[in-house]
Parts: sequence; structure tokens; C-alpha cells
Amino acid sequence: MFWLCSLCVPPFGAAVEGEDSATGHRGQVTIVVLPDGIVPGDLTGLEHAAIGLLNPGLGEVPAQQTWLDVSQGSRAFDTSYDTPLERVYPGGETAQGWEKVVKRAKSADSPVIPGLLASFLARNGLDAVAAESAGSAALAVSRKDGVVARAPVACGGPESMIKPGIPGAEAAIPGCPDPVTVLSMPLDSAMEAAASRREGDLQIFIERPPAESGDQLAIAIAGPGTEGMLESPSTRTDGYVLSTDIAPTILGHFGIETPKAMTGQPIGSGGELDPERLADLENRYEQVGKRRGAALAIPLLLWIALAGIVSLASRGLYARPAMRLLCLATILLPGVLLLTAALEPSLAVERGVATLLPVLIAALLIRLAPGWLSLALACGITVIPYGIDMLAGSALTPRAVIGPNPGLGARFYGIGNELESTLMILTSVGTGAALTWSSTSGRRAAIWFLVVGLLATVVFAAGRFGADVGAAIVFPVAAVVAAAFAIGRPKLAWAGLGAALAALLLIGLADIVTGSETHFVRSIVGGSGGSFFEVVGHRLDATLESFTRVSRIPVTVAALAVIVAGVWKREIVLAWVADLPLVKAGIAAAAAGSLVGALTNDSGALFIQVGTLYLALVLGFAWTTVKTGRK
Repeated sequence: MFWLCSLCVPPFGAAVEGEDSATGHRGQVTIVVLPDGIVPGDLTGLEHAAIGLLNPGLGEVPAQQTWLDVSQGSRAFDTSYDTPLERVYPGGETAQGWEKVVKRAKSADSPVIPGLLASFLARNGLDAVAAESAGSAALAVSRKDGVVARAPVACGGPESMIKPGIPGAEAAIPGCPDPVTVLSMPLDSAMEAAASRREGDLQIFIERPPAESGDQLAIAIAGPGTEGMLESPSTRTDGYVLSTDIAPTILGHFGIETPKAMTGQPIGSGGELDPERLADLENRYEQVGKRRGAALAIPLLLWIALAGIVSLASRGLYARPAMRLLCLATILLPGVLLLTAALEPSLAVERGVATLLPVLIAALLIRLAPGWLSLALACGITVIPYGIDMLAGSALTPRAVIGPNPGLGARFYGIGNELESTLMILTSVGTGAALTWSSTSGRRAAIWFLVVGLLATVVFAAGRFGADVGAAIVFPVAAVVAAAFAIGRPKLAWAGLGAALAALLLIGLADIVTGSETHFVRSIVGGSGGSFFEVVGHRLDATLESFTRVSRIPVTVAALAVIVAGVWKREIVLAWVADLPLVKAGIAAAAAGSLVGALTNDSGALFIQVGTLYLALVLGFAWTTVKTGRK
């Protein structure tokens, strides 16, 4: 697994010892901006360089934001700022519009400090400068006050390009004597620069970001001990690093400890270089976000429409089989999307598989495992493969269209909010269905709920595996609520809040002790530089924003309407599970977990939407068992 490899691959510069006699510091760092439109395969000619893809920012960000993120070693979604990024550009020795950049950064939902890299280097006696050729990339070495130190005129000009036979060319890029320099070069000159690199120098080659795009960028790093593919604990994906990883990499090269406000991680390298794999990875990551509607919403809406048509056309005769098929297919859909992530098919094939395969498996389960066993198996078929993938290092989940959407730039391993809410519900409901089928009851059933909840918390919340903060809250809450209902003491469900707090503390402690790069420590403990209360405040603001986001309002309103209808007809609905105490326990657990998730997660509205969908379908499944008299 990648997290094991990350312990044994040192960051660039770790092998550098002693000071360079010419510059008085440990090697030079040069950030070389290459023309846009290149691909990782174009960089294979760089000598002694590791190659990969660079995620430029959270969402579709302008080029200036990418360089600002490099300067601060951290980043936030554009939607978390109170204003869009206005024009900022390095003009002379200052960055024009810098005051607005600083003011805007203070409004973000996570601590970001533009100019932190250059200021931190200066504090340690190291200059970071930009050549005239750098363009907007000079923002990467802007200081916190907006000052942009300039390289000598010769640095980055045509006369400074590396050419064989020029005296001193073997020592460094002529005319660029400063510890850290940003400049622009054509690809052929970059090849020559890499060939003439001194042993202790670090060269970072980055494709110039387009003016407005969230597409991945080609990147290569030539430095001490570099080989194969780039690696970063930030992504745990061979060949994939973040713009925020560059600043910690530069600081690590000089032996400087990374400040807490930087969320990036030092980049390392290893493994065998595979440009074709990088091309496939880039293509899949770009498709994940684009295919969500086609592979998720379209099958679901189609199934609902067909179930309604069948029920109406048969005058209710086939309403129960249609409901069962709809419920099981919807539960199986996330599991099928993990399969298509492994196959990486075309859009048409993925849409077809996502539409047909869940229905076929659901029909098979209804035929071979009638009653609550079919529901239990459907939940297991979805939840267990995701758990196995977490333990194996998240090889497939980030490539699934229901996964964390790495192309967006937010999460690159483990599960995201969509899976957090879905898997919690299916774990709770599936356990209740399995215990109902096996006729397990009382304390034994309660113990099963707690054991399954504990395992799910470790797998989906621990930094080594699922790395999801919310999972450390909703899974323990759901497990305790289910156990309380299983033993007939629902008032004990309030203990679930204490269990969630204990789980948060234990998971956080485990992540710190094991050295896991963890979303928990960064988001909750305040490892990103903000205080605990600041972090909590930002998360509450994000939760409120999720309910007011225009794109989500229609679905949220529909979900709330279903909830109101269920409360209004609660006597009828509760009658469907009156003789099924463990199914009721699973449903209560899923509802409680969804409610707590909606109040504590930065995607709170999503928990209401997903919870309403699945619980409505499971209650519909319960209605079919009452009507047919089956257990």
C-alpha cells in the first residue's frame, strides 16, 4: 500500500548534505514554467527527473490562484471565499491587487496565507526571486506583504539558456544565483537545464496553467535521488501531487520544517515511470466528475419512472416486485460503480452497466434469497468491497464516479461525503436486515450492531484507510442508536453522541501516533494553522452554505417534502416495521446518523438527500414484506 511506501521514500533534498561553496546554501531550487499543452510523456527526456501530474487547485481555478496556492502551501474552494479572485499580477517589485488577495484569504473556510513560502524562506536567510520571464508564476514567490523580489536581468533571458560548451554552464543556470528562482523556459531549454543540473540542485518543471481551467498539469522534478513517478502523502496516488505540495518540498530541500499553516506534503519519488498510466489516470480523473449525472442520476430516475409505470399499468399488481427491485438496484448501484472504476469503460458502456447490472443482480437476489436476506446481501455486496478497497489503499474508490472526485482537488484517497452517508446507511440497514433474517435478537443483536459499527468506523474513518472525519461521527452514532433499539431501550440512543466524541479522539490519537497524513488532524485539531474554534466555525458556515446552494435547493426541498409526508403518515409507516424490531433499529440508526451528519458535515444537505432516498426505499421494501406476509 502507498502509505507504507511513503514511509520509506524521502522527500527531495533529504539526501543533500553540506552547503554549496558558491551560494552558501544547500543547492538551488528552480521552478521552471513550461509552455501549456504538454503532457507527462513530453517530459521523459528530462534527465534524472521523476514525472507526474499536478492538481492545480480546488475546482476550476484561474492560473493566478494556482500560483497563490503554491505561495501559501494551502488552498480553499473558491466558494469558501466571500469574493471571487480579482485581477492580481506581479508588476515590477510588487504584486498589484495584493491587498484584496490578503483580505479575501481571511474570509476562507480554512486558513490560507498568501506569500507564506517566500516569507518563511526569508526568515531563514534565503531569497526567493522571479525572473521577468516568469509572468504570473512570480506570484509563487510573492511575500506576505506582496513584495516580489526580482532576479538579475540575465536570469531567464535568452543569453542565460543552457548551452553546451559555455563556461560555468555545468554549475548552474547562468545569471540565476539566488537560492530559489522562478522563470520560464521552452521545453528544449528545460531539457538542457536538466542535463546540466548540479548534484545538489532541485529543479521543478511545471506546465503553465491555462487562464481558466481545473485540468491537471504535467510536472517533473529533478533532484537528489529522483526517479520514476512522483509521490505525495497528500494523494497517496503514484504520479499525482498537489500544487500545495511544492512549498513543503522546497522547504524540505533546505532542511526547513514546514509551518503548520501549510497543508501540503513534501513530494517524493519512486517506482517505475509509466507515462501511459499517467495519461489514463488524468483521463479518468477528468471523467469522474463529468459522469456523475450520467452514471448516478440517470439510472436512478429511469428506475423510478419504470417502477411507477409498471405499478400503474398493472393497477398495483406488480407494485411490490417493482418496489423491491427498485430498492435493491439503488443499493447495489454504488457497488457496481466500483466495478466500472476498475474497468474504466467509455461513457456509454459505463452508463449501460450502471443502468442494467444493478437490476440484474437485484432480480437474482430476489429469486435466490427472498425476504430480508436479499436486502442484507445487497448492502453487503456494496459495503464490503469498499471496505476491502480502503484496506488495500484506495486503489479503486477515487476512480469511481461516486468516489471523492480527485479531479475536483479535494480528496484523493479514502471515501468522500457521498460515500460516507451512503455506506453508513447501508451498514446500519444491512446489519438489521441480516439479524432479522437470522432471527437474532436482544443483547446478541445489540453486540452485532456495535461490532459492525466499530469495524466500519476504523475502516472508513482512520487516516490509514478511509480517512473521513465524518465517518468517525456518524458510524458510532448509528451503531449505538441501533444497539439501544435492539435491546428495547431507545433512550440510551443519546449515548451515541458520547460514542462519537470518543471515536473522534481515539481515531485522531491513532492517526497522530501512526503518523498518518490525515484529514482528521488537519480539519479538527487545527493542524492547518487555525484554532479549534475557528475550524469549527468555518465548518458550521460550510454546513449552512450547503443548504442554501442554489444547485442543491430543488433536491433538498423534495427530500424535506418526503420527510414531512412520512411524519404526517407516521402511523401507517411505522406499522410496516412494527413486527420487525431489528429492521426498525437499523432504520432508526441510519436516520440518526444522517441527522447528525447533516448538522456536523460541511455537506450537510447531502446527508438529508441521501438519507431520505435510501430510507424511503427501505421502508418501501418493508411495506412489500407486510403485504406478502414474508419475513
